[in-house]
Amino acid sequence: MESSFSEKMQSVHATLRQRFDKLSRVAIAIYDPHTDQLKTFAHSTDGPSPLVQYEVKLSDLPSLRYLADHHHARVLDNLDALRGSTSEHSRKVLEAGYASSYTEPLLFNSKLFGFLFCDAMEPGYFDEPLQIELSAYAQMLSAIIAVEFFSIQTLGGALTTAREFSRYRDEETANHLHRMSAYSRLIARTLAPTCGLSDEEVEFVYLFSELHDIGKIAVPDAILLKPGKLTPEEFEMMKGHPRKGQEMIALMMSSFGLEGIHHTDMLIDIVAHHHERFDGQGYPGGLAGEAIPMAARIVTVADVFDALTSERPYKKGWPFETAFAYLEEHAGSQFDPACVTAALQNKTEFYAIYQQYQDPACSVGVVVSGAEPG
Repeated sequence: MESSFSEKMQSVHATLRQRFDKLSRVAIAIYDPHTDQLKTFAHSTDGPSPLVQYEVKLSDLPSLRYLADHHHARVLDNLDALRGSTSEHSRKVLEAGYASSYTEPLLFNSKLFGFLFCDAMEPGYFDEPLQIELSAYAQMLSAIIAVEFFSIQTLGGALTTAREFSRYRDEETANHLHRMSAYSRLIARTLAPTCGLSDEEVEFVYLFSELHDIGKIAVPDAILLKPGKLTPEEFEMMKGHPRKGQEMIALMMSSFGLEGIHHTDMLIDIVAHHHERFDGQGYPGGLAGEAIPMAARIVTVADVFDALTSERPYKKGWPFETAFAYLEEHAGSQFDPACVTAALQNKTEFYAIYQQYQDPACSVGVVVSGAEPG
C-alpha cells in the first residue's frame, strides 16, 4: 500500500537524524492559493507536534510571504527573538522548547505549494551543511507534492471535461462544489481530534469531495434535469450514479496511471457512499452507522446542507437556520450525529463560505413550501 505523506516525512526525518541527531521536527504546511490559506499537512516530530489542525492566511504572515516571493530560505539561530510575537505559530514553537529553526518555501515551476519547517532544541543548529541538505530535501518534497496535486487535478479535470461533453447540466454549479468541499473540510477538521483524522486526511476530504457526484454523467438528462418528482423507475436509474462514479474513477486512474494518488480509498468511499443514511435506509449499499466510511458521512452533511441553502430552478434557497434545523432534526437518521454537531459548531464559518462562493442571483432567506433537500 502506498505510504502517506506523513510516513514519507518520517522516513526523511529518520534519514536526516542519522547525521543531524538534534533535528527534532520536520513539517510541511501546504498552501491553497484560492483561499490564501496555509495549512498544516504532514510532519515527523519528537513527541507531540506543536501544531495540528492549524491554518492561517499567508497574507497575514509577511515574513513567509517574502520567502515565497523571493525564493529564499530562512534560518533563525535563536528563537528567543520571537518572544512577544502575536503569532500562534511562534508561541507554540517556543512552548514546545525549540531553540532554532529552518524554513524554506516549497516551489515547483515557480508555483508555491507550501513550506518546509524544521526545528531543533539547540540554538544555532542549522549550519551550512545542514542547510544544504535540507534545501535538497525541500526540492524533492516540492516535486512529490506537485506530482500528487497535479495528478488529482488531472483526474478532476478529465472528469469535468467528460461531464461537459456529456451535456451534464444539473444544479451542481462550480460554486456549489467549492462550497460543499469547504463545508466538508470544516466538518472534518472539527471532528479530527476525536475521530483520529490527520491533517493530511482532512485535506484529502477537501480535495476529493468535489468529485462526489461525478457518476451523474451516466444519468440521462431527461432524469437529471427533470423539474418535478421522479417516478420510481427514474429514481432507480438516479440511484445508480454512485456505482457509476466508482467505476469511472477506477477506469480513469487505471487508464491514466493515477493509481499512485494517496488515499484513493477515501475518494472511492466518498463517490460510492455519499447517499448512504446513518439509519441504513440509503443507497447503494444500505450501510448504517459507522459501517459508512467517515469521509462519506462528512460529505453527505456538507452536500445536503448546500443543496438546502442553494437556489435551484424549482426552489429558493432555505435560510441558514432552517437548514441547520433540518440537519439537527435528521441527526441519527439521515446523518451521522457527530458530523451534524461539527457543522452546528461552525455556523459562522459556513456562512462566510457561502458568501465567498455565491451563485449569481441567489438568495438565502426565502423559504419555499414543499422544497426538498438534495
